[in-house]
Amino acid sequence: MRSTRRVLVVDDEEGMRATLAANLELEGYEVVEARDGAHAIEAARQQRFALVLSDVKMPGLNGVETFRELRRIQPGLTVVLMTAFAIEELIEEGIGEGVYAVIYKPFSMEHLARIVARALASRPVLVVDDLPDVAETIVAGLRAAGLRAEAVYDGYAAVERARDEAVDVCVLDLVMPALDGVTTCELLRRTSEHIRVIAMTGHAPPEMIHAFTSRGGYACLRKPFEVRELMHAIARARSDPRSC
Repeated sequence: MRSTRRVLVVDDEEGMRATLAANLELEGYEVVEARDGAHAIEAARQQRFALVLSDVKMPGLNGVETFRELRRIQPGLTVVLMTAFAIEELIEEGIGEGVYAVIYKPFSMEHLARIVARALASRPVLVVDDLPDVAETIVAGLRAAGLRAEAVYDGYAAVERARDEAVDVCVLDLVMPALDGVTTCELLRRTSEHIRVIAMTGHAPPEMIHAFTSRGGYACLRKPFEVRELMHAIARARSDPRSC
């Protein structure tokens, strides 16, 4: 069984790696250090981890290549990437394959601790659409990429689900009968200020989108969209300092 408090820190810079490890240990985590991707893979073969925090740019295997190998050894492993460089294509690949979030250096240790805690909470992405086929198709795409995701089909069910079990990110249609996306967003944010809400719409008027963002909505995607585009929005929401 994977330790719920064991974190693997992977960074080729010894000072950065030691600082990360020391701060995470102060938060009560058991930390294992690896100086590169090869050592991270060896560590994953020997013990189970709840989360991996890995730099992207490293000699040998980069962070995304390391992530892929770690997922082969421990399927479903939660991985957070760190980077100080604009390696957008590489980062896009990682997010599209299920990286939990990307943190850009420099960052505060408080911000890092909040993201680690959020990631380890293993809360699902909740997809809300009054068309079940649409909701289930999105959920299937997210699950295929390794994300935990669930579907409900109206705003009332979304709010009830958020009350029963904490939700990480909620993806909801703006135009729904009974309880629209704007009101659902407002109620979700009242339930927990940590829930990030992403809207999707094919025909909502601009004033509705404005009302959504003014009530704490994080982003709005225009239908139709690729699941990869949604995954990028989810990863950004998870790493945004305001969402932790």
